[in-house]
Parts: sequence; C-alpha cells; structure tokens
Amino acid sequence: MPQHSPRAASAGTAHRGITTTVTVPGRSVGHDWNSTTNRWVEGTIGTHTYDARANATQIVYTDSVTSQPRSRELYTYNLRNQVTESTYQSWLGSAYVNEQREQYAYDAQGNITLETYQTWNGTAWTTQSSYRTTNTYNSANVLTSRVYEELNINNNTWQPDGRITFTLNSNNQWSEAVYQEWSNGAYVNDERTRNITWYDWSKLLPSYLEDQEWVGGAWVDDQRSTITYQPNGSNVEVQQQSTAPNTWVNDDRITTTYDNFGNLILDQYESWNSSNTWVIVGADRTLLSYTAANQVRRAVEQDYNTSLNRYVNSYVTTYSNFVTLGTRRASGFEATATLHPNPTTDAATISLRGLREQGAVQAEVLNTLGQVVQTFSVRVQQGGVKQQINLASYPAGVYTVRLHTTEGTVAKRVVKQ
Repeated sequence: MPQHSPRAASAGTAHRGITTTVTVPGRSVGHDWNSTTNRWVEGTIGTHTYDARANATQIVYTDSVTSQPRSRELYTYNLRNQVTESTYQSWLGSAYVNEQREQYAYDAQGNITLETYQTWNGTAWTTQSSYRTTNTYNSANVLTSRVYEELNINNNTWQPDGRITFTLNSNNQWSEAVYQEWSNGAYVNDERTRNITWYDWSKLLPSYLEDQEWVGGAWVDDQRSTITYQPNGSNVEVQQQSTAPNTWVNDDRITTTYDNFGNLILDQYESWNSSNTWVIVGADRTLLSYTAANQVRRAVEQDYNTSLNRYVNSYVTTYSNFVTLGTRRASGFEATATLHPNPTTDAATISLRGLREQGAVQAEVLNTLGQVVQTFSVRVQQGGVKQQINLASYPAGVYTVRLHTTEGTVAKRVVKQ
C-alpha cells in the first residue's frame, strides 16, 4: 500500500506562487562524479519539450559524447496539470519502442484515485499492478478517510489493502490520523498520529505531532516531532523518542533549507549521541548557480561523507536553451526526480524533492517484464528522498524504480549494462 501521512512539508506549495509566465530549460546535461579520478564523467543530455502550460511533455535522452539516442519519456496531463500518463520508450536501432507506462486518475478534489503500471509485450500493454484509492470528504470538502485496494492481476479483482481515518478539530483541520492494515478479513490498527497542531493548514505544514504504535491491544507512544519554520519555508524538525510514559528524549533532528527562490539547497539528518550532542549521520546539499534572470543554470549535488566529515561531489546538471511559456510554474514530480548514473553497471541513486509526506516511502524495482525484483522503503527527510539501489546482480536491461508518494507513484527508468 502506498504510504500516506498527514505530516507534510511541501516545497511545491511552500515557495514560489503562481506567476504570469514561467521560464523552463530546453536542455539539460548531467554528469556523475568519479571519486577515483576526481572528475565529472561522460554524461547524458536531456532535451525537454513542454506544452503551453509549461508541463514537460517529452524528455529525450542522448549520450553526451556520441549523441546516440538512449531513451525518451512522454507525459500527458489533465486540466489541473496532474500527470495522467507517463510512457517510457527505449531506442532500438533506428526507432523508439514501448517499454513501460503508468496511468493515473484523480477525483474532483485532485487527489489520486487510481495508479496502474503496465509493460509492453510487443503488441499490447499488459497490466502488472494497480492500486485504487477511495477518498471520502465532509461537507466542507475536507478529507476524512482514504481506503486503499490492490488489484489481483491473476483474477482481476480488487482486494482491500488498508485505510486511513482522519479526526477533525473544531477548525475542520486534522487533529488525528489512524492507519489500519487489512489482515485476515478485517482492518486492524497499525499506527496513529495525534495531537497535531498546524503551522499552516492550507499547505499541510504541521508544527507538532505525536506518533503511536498499536501494541498488544493498546496505543503506545513512539515518537513526537516539533517543527519550526522560517518565512521562506526552511525548517528544522526535532524528533524525540518515548522511553517511558510521559518521558521523551532527543532522537533525530532534520534540517531542510531553501534559498529565497524556493529551491532546496540542504537536507541534513542528525542523531543525538551519548555525549548529548547532535551528530550529522547523513546530508546532501545542492550548490546552485543562476542566470541573470534568476533561472538555475547549474546544480551541483553533494553528499556528506561521515568518514571525512565533509561534502563530496555526486552529480552535476547544467541547464540551457531557456524558453518562456504559459501562465503557471512548471510542476510534476517526474520532472524533479533524478536517477543516475544512467546507464549503470552496478548501482544507481534515485532522488526526489517536493514531497508532502514524512515517515517512509515504499518503493520497488521492476524488471523489463514488470516483475518486482526488489522492494525497499526510504525515509523522507522533510520534503525529499535519496536512495542508492544495488543492481549489480541483475542481468542487463531496463529497470523501473517506483516511489509511492502521497500525490501518486513516481517512476524512473535506468538502463543496466
């Protein structure tokens, strides 16, 4: 079941609002960092095509040295600019051929109701998995519950998977959320988020919440979070662990920093150690360079090396051929997700920003036949995820990495050589 949560920090809604026009790059070039030679290695060129509303409709990837086509991604949208279909095609000799596609449906409020993943069998699309969500709202149009189902592709029937029930306070805002799983023909309690207070309800930005687990027929405290915000959306979340009734101790601290253009420049994760100090256990930052018109022209991604106690290069993207389009800001998770190196011989790293949930995002890797060959969960650090995926033991081919987020499934493909 895709993981959903009332805890949210949306980079997409917390920063730049609607503008009269939007300027987008027509070309991007990405390179991985080789730590042995201390050089950027040969990379991939992305050529971007947009519709009149500045939605990316096609991204064509070619080798940066030989200009040989590698693959392309095609996207369609509804009137809300939400992705309704994404198709991946690989270059085979002299033409693009279908590989995989995802289809999405939404309700009148814009929330996801259907996610379907299909592969191409040579003549037609074949469904490999599908998830259905039924959303319920009150008279004020506030979400009160979500029921999740998964399609049994063997007999083509929908099976219960789980549900979330929200409790509303006097202001018609979520004060509690109960997560239940479907087990042995019934829903059973799993987790509960309670005592939620909001920094900005309209953007689903909480300032405080408590998490509990269902243990032995009762709710047991697990952790609580306190989040403070800056005017530009930057925030610090302090998580405390429950060690006894009404006793909390520091556990984790997550720092998320945006620049004044609304771009994420730091994700830092710290743990509280035995010396009663915060120690960095993971972090990544982005060094941005802008054009005179304040468009990002270069983004250098760096990871924090805890052995060296410093940042090291990871990936660089250079943007060019800017065009001005539409009447809205470009959006869509597919365009913000990266998966590199691509192609790869052993491992690839997927990263995604602008998420609205915290906790863990469920993910899987699928082979060319649409079979799940690997599942994992990755922790959301206040608006983003980053995970290295080991593909060394898999045969050569095209693999799809899927992340199940609140707004739907994000899928990126990687070529394993």
